[in-house]
Amino acid sequence: MSIDTKKRLDKFIESVEAAQKLQNDIVRYGLEAAYLYAEDVDGDWLEKWDEDENTQTNFVESVTTFLESDNWVAVSVRKQLQGKSLCEIAAQLEDCLRLSELQSRVFAIKTVLVESASFAKINCSFSDDSDTVDLLDLAEQLVERLERIFDRE
Repeated sequence: MSIDTKKRLDKFIESVEAAQKLQNDIVRYGLEAAYLYAEDVDGDWLEKWDEDENTQTNFVESVTTFLESDNWVAVSVRKQLQGKSLCEIAAQLEDCLRLSELQSRVFAIKTVLVESASFAKINCSFSDDSDTVDLLDLAEQLVERLERIFDRE
């Protein structure tokens, strides 16, 4: 038996054992078993279920509107991320903003910009160096704009 097959088999066995334990706990404790597996069973998470989804939708719509604008940051981002839809860009930027530290957010956004620039250089004619923007400056400016949008939501 190969090592990969053994690892997959071990993982499968662990999953089956965990499922059996859950089933046994439900039989033993009934609905009270939920307290063993969930942190906030009595919280208001069910009432707030839609709030996160609505906030996310509003944020993506706001970022998409910003990206459609004539603001130099928006124009530079669109130029840098050619070939991607504005909704796709907005979703990627939202993921970057979820990081806790400012420096991490800037780095994540810069990574998105750099990866797209590298892809463009390989697959398109990304010819003129005068067209390139300082990606760190663009990322910092973009984080600043996105945080303003996020604070309004």
